[in-house]
Amino acid sequence: MRQVGGVDCNHLAPLTVLATIAAFLMSICFRQMARHKERSQRWFLAVCLLIAATTLFFDFRYVRRYRDICDTIQQRFHPAK
Repeated sequence: MRQVGGVDCNHLAPLTVLATIAAFLMSICFRQMARHKERSQRWFLAVCLLIAATTLFFDFRYVRRYRDICDTIQQRFHPAK
């Protein structure tokens, strides 16, 4: 399939791997919050959690945007019978 705005429609799947890793790191941060009671450790975990959540959010927006574009192009080339 051809590229749309510099994005190869056949290579969008690895972005879901990024989302899976971000979600996994978020779960680890939540588990570690219960174990570490010191304020500095909690702040560090909170920052890690914020970074993982931001990554997950922007990954979702990116995949959603370009998946819609790729699906539209694919429907034009292969209309439903």
